[in-house]
Amino acid sequence: MRLFTAIDLPDGFRNEVADLQAPSALDARWTSPDQFHVTLRFIGDTRPEQAARYEQALADMKASPVRCKPYGLDVLPSRRSPRVLVLGLERTASLVALHEAVSDALSTEGLSPEDRDYTPHVTLARLDDTAPEAVHAFLRRQNGPSFPAFNADQFVLYESTLASEGPDHVPQAIYSLDG
Repeated sequence: MRLFTAIDLPDGFRNEVADLQAPSALDARWTSPDQFHVTLRFIGDTRPEQAARYEQALADMKASPVRCKPYGLDVLPSRRSPRVLVLGLERTASLVALHEAVSDALSTEGLSPEDRDYTPHVTLARLDDTAPEAVHAFLRRQNGPSFPAFNADQFVLYESTLASEGPDHVPQAIYSLDG
């Protein structure tokens, strides 16, 4: 099982984000809008018995609702070497606190700490061999669309199955954020 935790986007917000996708304007592998999410913590390949322990650790965790504030289009890992087109989110205190709570809960069951800073985002496309200049031109044409902030009162443990047409994310458990 390949697992991760994430916040789902509200439906109206999901539709607005999907409007940013312009397959004719940029050579990329576009993410299906029904797969949009904000990853909290990638877990990776996991045996079923370990997955059950992670699921219980997350169920025992206490956390408050979070505020997600998009700041606009961006690329990862950098402008010089863009490989992923994203809608970036600010590192709000509540979002970072949830990321840390999820990470701590999973580490109690043996998951190693991440070796990079948390960068909240929604993946719009994978850029593969797209020239950086084409990506930069696409970003300039978008005129900095703005999106409203949204609140999340739950998060999801997903199983991700990789396929040639893109990953398929299936919910395994849903957790309320009620403090």
